[in-house]
Formats: sequence, structure tokens, C-alpha cells
Amino acid sequence: MVNPDSDLFRAHRDWILGPKDQLLGRQQMVLDLARKEVITYLYDCISTLLETYNISYLKWDHNRILPLCDVAQTEGIYVLLTRLRAAFPHVEIESCASGGGRIDFGILQHCQRVWLSDSNDALERSHIQHGAALFLPSLVTGSHVGPRLCHTSGRVFDMRYRAWVAAQRHMGFEMDPRELEPQEAQVLTEVTQWYKDNRDWLATADILRLDTADPSVLGEMQLAADGSRFVVFSNQLDSAQQILPRPLCLTALDPEARYSLRLRNRDEASNLSRGAPLLKSQDLQASGVWLMTHGLHLPYAMPGSIWVVEGRKL
Repeated sequence: MVNPDSDLFRAHRDWILGPKDQLLGRQQMVLDLARKEVITYLYDCISTLLETYNISYLKWDHNRILPLCDVAQTEGIYVLLTRLRAAFPHVEIESCASGGGRIDFGILQHCQRVWLSDSNDALERSHIQHGAALFLPSLVTGSHVGPRLCHTSGRVFDMRYRAWVAAQRHMGFEMDPRELEPQEAQVLTEVTQWYKDNRDWLATADILRLDTADPSVLGEMQLAADGSRFVVFSNQLDSAQQILPRPLCLTALDPEARYSLRLRNRDEASNLSRGAPLLKSQDLQASGVWLMTHGLHLPYAMPGSIWVVEGRKL
């Protein structure tokens, strides 16, 4: 991008993508990456920073909608990123969907990770991540724990919800840790440790979107590549339309095998009198065919909460 009130713009007005009388976006115009001299200029600027400072992560944001569609612009980005990756192989690059929508298999050849949205609202990100799972594996999908007060929606979410939403993908933090209350810090520490303990197998796990009888529940299962273990996330987006939770059927298990199941965050269960599913009080064992046809009975969940069920093949 380039601001019209800049030395670069005044020196190279011919480097601008699109008409001269175009409307600005975020007070900016777009540099034309179809021009080799523009690619060279940008490479020199960025490489100087990477050589001068101890930088290990580069966020390639896309917050300005292009004034026109031009495949040469995309190809120019690929050329620039290829040069940067070759010269600085230790630097991780994250691409971004916002504005430019630059998440596709082409860009994934040139970056290690992608960012789905500028919204760090945990409820919105649950929907966004769930949809992106049709296309993207967990390993390349960045997901951050946002601040208590979300700056994009104005909503406030419990740390348990924010942390578990982020732990479903490539977990990170995007907040001021000085705002954390002791209880929030403890929850964040525990969920982060869970993610670190499991991220090796989660990186190559299949993300399986589960059908749910209750539209207020977003169900997801991550199954290890060898089928030996899985984790189920049952996300209570809103108040349930039924008085009791409906069973959540799993998928892709070995019907003849038996599995052990543990409710990872059992201590968060409500004391409301809404039935007594076994997982609320103890671990259990069940066959693959039972889990896929009958399903799991989970405890009652408050809106904006997630049940996390860990499973292992016996």
C-alpha cells in the first residue's frame, strides 16, 4: 500500500494500481505488483528490515480491497514472497483473508499460516473457523485468544470460552496480558498447556464437522491421522431450544473398537438439575458404533461455553 501524502507516491505515481481518480481505501492506494520495479523496491525495503532486526514472523495483511481484479497482482505477490522465503527461510509468513481475501492453495505455497478474520470475537470466530475447516487444516489456521472486551463487536466473553476457541486451531494470543485476573491467567495457562501437549497430533488431524440436532450447538471432532485418539468440541453458541441436550453423534471411528472418553473440563459443569449424564461425573467406555449411532450425552451447557471431550482407542 501507499499513502498519497508520501515521498514514494510523489516520486512514482505510475506505480499505482488502478485509475488515478480512484477512491481511497483506509487512506491508501495499492502498489502495482505487476511491475518488476515495484517488486524490487518492496523486496529491498522488507529485506533491509529483516537483515537489520531479529524478526522471525511477518504478517502479510490484506486490509485494502483492490481497485480492480488483476491476476498479475496475485502473481506479483507470489514472486515477492518466493524471494523473501528463499532469502530468509527462518522467517514465518502469515497471510490474511481480510480485505483481499488472500487465502487459497496458491498463497499456501508461500506462507506457513493464514489469518481468517480481523474479528477476534470468540463467537464469530467459532463460525468462521468451522466454515474454513472445509478448506484448511488446523496447522495453518491461526487463532488467537482475544481481550476480554472484543474490539470488533463490543462483546465480553469468559476466558474459558476464548481460550478453547483458540485452542481448536494454531493457538496464539492477541491481547494485553496485564488485564488478566488471577483466575483468567490460571485458565489460560491450563488451556495453553493442553494445546502444547496435543499440538503435534492435532497438526495432522482431520477436522470433522459434526451434525447436531440442536442449531445452537456447533459440533466438531478432530481425529488423529492414525485413528488412535480424538477430541470433540461441543460449542454452545446460544441458549438451547430443548430443555435437555441432545446426543452428539461422532463420526469416522472404528465401529468394532472400544474407546475411552473423558470430559476434559468437567469442573465447569453447571449445578442446574438437567439430567445426570455419565460424563458429568466419570469417564466412560463405549464402542465406535455406539458413539456414531447413539452419540454422546453431554452435560447442560450455558451459552458461550464449550465442552471438550478427549477420546482414545483401546
